[in-house]
Amino acid sequence: MSRGVARLQRSVIVIGLLLAIAYASVGFVHQERAVRALKSEVAQRQRNLDDARQEQRTLTAEIAALNDPAHYSQYATLVARHTLMLTRPDETLFIITWQANSDPQAAHALPSTDWKALLRAANIPNP
Repeated sequence: MSRGVARLQRSVIVIGLLLAIAYASVGFVHQERAVRALKSEVAQRQRNLDDARQEQRTLTAEIAALNDPAHYSQYATLVARHTLMLTRPDETLFIITWQANSDPQAAHALPSTDWKALLRAANIPNP
């Protein structure tokens, strides 16, 4: 009888240890998944922060360039002439449109303004 009780105790202890190991393994796997998710979130936020810092540097450089009166005057002239289509008092504005090809789709497509080319043409630094 005491042999049966000892055997039962050993079985209970072994089963208890196996359950404890399984519980610890499940907890470990759950924590590893949580760590991976948090690391990917941190990496995404770091990329967002890097993008925001790059945009801030770009805007700061543009502000510094526009603080120069000569560059600001060039920029204002560029915007007035090409965006607002304004002219000087002794000038006449002509709007000419033509089609280089006979594609009916191209007739409805308006070209987009290439701001970087316009800024380069006005000698305004664009980092």
